[in-house]
Amino acid sequence: MGISKKRQYCPDDQRMVLAERPTPNHLLHLILSVVTGGLWLIVWFLVAMNDKPYRCPICGQKTLRKPPRGYEPMGADLGRW
Repeated sequence: MGISKKRQYCPDDQRMVLAERPTPNHLLHLILSVVTGGLWLIVWFLVAMNDKPYRCPICGQKTLRKPPRGYEPMGADLGRW
């Protein structure tokens, strides 16, 4: 299994994080499909359709695609002086 990473908002930590989720190893599934004469295609399809949510690498909670309204990153007000 590989890992897909994406910048998302963690509601528990209240900040943007590089969230992670597991992804299937498509090369392995292709090889198994060839070896089994296509029977493994059913398993590959089921694994590919089972998308898991992105999770925060710090706390493990599900992340949100976008931060809530009014969210300002820490240190964003430093340029206002």
